[in-house]
Amino acid sequence: MNLTLIRYFMAVVETGSFTRGAERANVTQPTLSAGIKRLEEALGASLFERSRGAQLTPAGARFLPRARLLLQEWTAARRELRQARPAPLRLRLGYIPGLPQHGLTALLGSFIAAHPDIALEILEAPAAALSRRLQLGRIDAALLFLEDSSGDAALPLFRQRYLLGAPPMHPLAHRSAARIADLQDQPFVIRPQAEIMPAAERLFASLNVRPRIIGRVESDLGLLALVKAGVGMAILPHWLAGDGLATLTLPELRDTHRVGLIWRDDAAPAVRQLRDFAAGHDWDSDSSLPIIGH
Repeated sequence: MNLTLIRYFMAVVETGSFTRGAERANVTQPTLSAGIKRLEEALGASLFERSRGAQLTPAGARFLPRARLLLQEWTAARRELRQARPAPLRLRLGYIPGLPQHGLTALLGSFIAAHPDIALEILEAPAAALSRRLQLGRIDAALLFLEDSSGDAALPLFRQRYLLGAPPMHPLAHRSAARIADLQDQPFVIRPQAEIMPAAERLFASLNVRPRIIGRVESDLGLLALVKAGVGMAILPHWLAGDGLATLTLPELRDTHRVGLIWRDDAAPAVRQLRDFAAGHDWDSDSSLPIIGH
């Protein structure tokens, strides 16, 4: 039974006119009349006295309560099924600047593809802001550098190491390693908020070495661009090593940072799915970012 045809029937009954019924059903009168005709053919009975306008026949009068009941049952069924439909899972994920872009985008893209039922909301922000939002319940989880006190609600993913990036034509570019003393008076660009900066500054100060700071930027990609352009050297996360610049190890700078996923103790169900997914994620296809803590 076509419910649209029953709605046409009810529109005529309730307005008392084929013309007004068509207006209520938002169709032309010929369309409504043809629909009523099809309904009568399906039922095997005439529903209206055509010679007397929109007056019901005895068969039409008997069909009227059935028509009302059919529409009521359909409305109730739709309401019941919509209410029973589970609400989509929401996952609010924050991450800090300076993570491996290829690994991060691969993680998010593959997670969305594998879990289309999860509505993912992402936010890039400094670590302090993400930690605050996590405490206030404004995000469910965050990818950031782990502290020793991160606790049980944390999953280590990889260790971030640091290298010295130099322009390809720099005198040190042919070497595989450099000493801090080699950097005295050398043009240098820095990201002041980089996690490695406090350790690097302490090391430079302890050895009384002063590179010549000629630029300050807001992102690691900004550092990379300046190094490639020949502006100066920089300390870079090792995942930025690649074509267009020379990279050297700094044996005296041994600091690394654990990167991982942190979540609230009352984490949303979707966080567990992200946690399991991230645990097996390959952050770098050349395996230079070893997965730890599993």
